Amino acid sequence: MQMPHSYHGQITIEKSPSYFVTPEVPERIRAMNASVKLLLIVREPVTRAISDYTQLRANAATASPTIATPPPKSFESLSLFPNGSINEAYRPLAISVYHNYLHRWLEVFPREQILVVNGDLLIEDPVSQIQKIERFLGLEPRIGTHNFYFNETKGFYCLRNETSDRCLRETKGRKHPRVDPDVISKLRRYFGEHNQKFYELIGEDLGWPEE
Repeated sequence: MQMPHSYHGQITIEKSPSYFVTPEVPERIRAMNASVKLLLIVREPVTRAISDYTQLRANAATASPTIATPPPKSFESLSLFPNGSINEAYRPLAISVYHNYLHRWLEVFPREQILVVNGDLLIEDPVSQIQKIERFLGLEPRIGTHNFYFNETKGFYCLRNETSDRCLRETKGRKHPRVDPDVISKLRRYFGEHNQKFYELIGEDLGWPEE
């Protein structure tokens, strides 16, 4: 981490998905600033795992575009063993077991310094979630519906201000592959117990489907 200095009246924000799952990070952040406020954005675990798979597949294709490679394995074949049991070691699935990682953070930071943001709502209704973040950070409320517009081409909301419109770069919002509904149901049943443990830690039920 290389956080810049913040002047009085400024808030500096830094982000990385790897922070949440890397064991040594909570202690390193506390050593830097024990009063830091933390935002944890989470999506429904199976959706997050499929999104992770989609990104990994796209990255692999980009890394060696001119080299002949075998067709990528399907999400189904990576997340399930041939006997139908769940491959819990498959990283996109393992990272979606949120309570395993949140425990580390709660050993270092009090719960009130961590705001859990529903990533699915952030996509579907960004204003409500951004306003929640404003309150948590103690910011003067400024974000409203006028700051967003729905991009029909991309299929999600983009930012709008007085001078320009901005959407996330092309690598964001990729179309997910079709995944066998039976596999999705099986994975959601698997995550059901893990989600309940996560809800207990955060004191909130995010209402994720369990099949």
